[in-house]
Amino acid sequence: MKNIMILLTFMLSFSSLADFRKAEREFNSKRKSNLVIFNELFKSKYYFSAVPFAAEHIIESQKITEDFEEQLEVLLLKTGTNTLAGLPNKDLLKHNSATLQLVYALKMFREKRYKNARIVAERISLKNKFAPEALYIAGTSRELLNDLSRAQDRFNKCIKISEKFMGNADKEKLKRYYSVINESCVIHNARILYKQKLYAKAIEMYNSIPKSSYRWPYTLIEKAWANYYLEDFNRSLGLVVTYKSPLLSSYFFPEAEVLNALSYYRLCLYSDTLSTIDQYYKVYKSRSDSLKSVILPNKDSHDYFIKLAFGSLKETEKINPYVRNLITQIRKKIKFSVDLVSYKKAKNELKYLKKRKQTAFSKKLTRSVEHSIHWRTQQLNHYVKKQMFIFINDIHKYSYEMFNIKLEVMSKQRDLIYRNKELISNRSRGSLENVNRKIDEHFWNFEGSFWADELGDYSYGLKSNCKTVKVSKR
Repeated sequence: MKNIMILLTFMLSFSSLADFRKAEREFNSKRKSNLVIFNELFKSKYYFSAVPFAAEHIIESQKITEDFEEQLEVLLLKTGTNTLAGLPNKDLLKHNSATLQLVYALKMFREKRYKNARIVAERISLKNKFAPEALYIAGTSRELLNDLSRAQDRFNKCIKISEKFMGNADKEKLKRYYSVINESCVIHNARILYKQKLYAKAIEMYNSIPKSSYRWPYTLIEKAWANYYLEDFNRSLGLVVTYKSPLLSSYFFPEAEVLNALSYYRLCLYSDTLSTIDQYYKVYKSRSDSLKSVILPNKDSHDYFIKLAFGSLKETEKINPYVRNLITQIRKKIKFSVDLVSYKKAKNELKYLKKRKQTAFSKKLTRSVEHSIHWRTQQLNHYVKKQMFIFINDIHKYSYEMFNIKLEVMSKQRDLIYRNKELISNRSRGSLENVNRKIDEHFWNFEGSFWADELGDYSYGLKSNCKTVKVSKR
């Protein structure tokens, strides 16, 4: 059996080598064909090397075949949807190719030309393997254009079709691709319900995201806001406290602390509100300073931040535990994960190219793949840096929010003094009587441990302290 496996591996390697040599012979011929070179490189699985020849064929041809269209689908899945974005718009649209239409729609979306993005995305057949992603682009574009009802329609179709494609996918990576799109459409649908002030329906939609998903921790804060506007402040506090779990140590949001303070404020627990605000300034000022010490000296570097993201936990721990956790959070983001996969594949292909005999052809391919890696390095580096800047800006933005909440608390306290009144002091650990829950929801007494299966189901049991009494004369 072992000998059979070795023979099979040898035969596959020999076949790949033969295809590569055919591509090289075609490249050196007088009447070389970009399509033939592409086909041979594609068969030998040199996908990143094949991209420039695919691009040339797209530009020079008036029509592409169904076989080439199928190869383009695979090429995009292997190398990333940004791969052919450098092509002129007219060439992306002239072939009536679903794959190239997707590239165009994504390109328009990144350029914030949402009308163009949704028009072309909606041309893609619902039977095409890129249909779920096209519906996601169309829905998000319509959402940003404030066309909410049609956006919901696109997201609902996306959810339904991605589930179908997921069930039919024969490879785990393809299932994961459709799963990510499915969850993205679910979350956007929940956000639209939130915008429409249908908070209970939004929460129900958020709850369909499994706890095993990388997207789930981000839904906690959104669900917490929905509960806040339903005036279930205890549930809002419970959702936010989930981030204190050791399992979610890399997830922290300044916004969550603001929501904490506001929930205490609405329960008229002013001392808790002020304690939350003081703690925010104490913790997040040092985090902001730590981030600045990392970002500012290296803000012009084209690779510092990507190296930081690739570094070991021990290395980032030495800088600051907060920086380590932030890097961990960034690495778990879907966009980073997807782009990282393409980046690693390109690096791996380059390694094999450099092992080949150095000819004019192999050198050309090497330069092309190196250029692709350089571009991807800059993109990933910029993404990590941008996420860090967003955190610093959030810290400052929510510091201002906290200051305003503190002023409101002081105003309320001053008003009570002027009116010769005081709040009924009722700050206890809480009671089950103050917990709002549905008939199918479980209840656990929190005993100081964050159990994995209970994450996201927490609620405080605090009683509102908003009733006032006349201050008795002494």
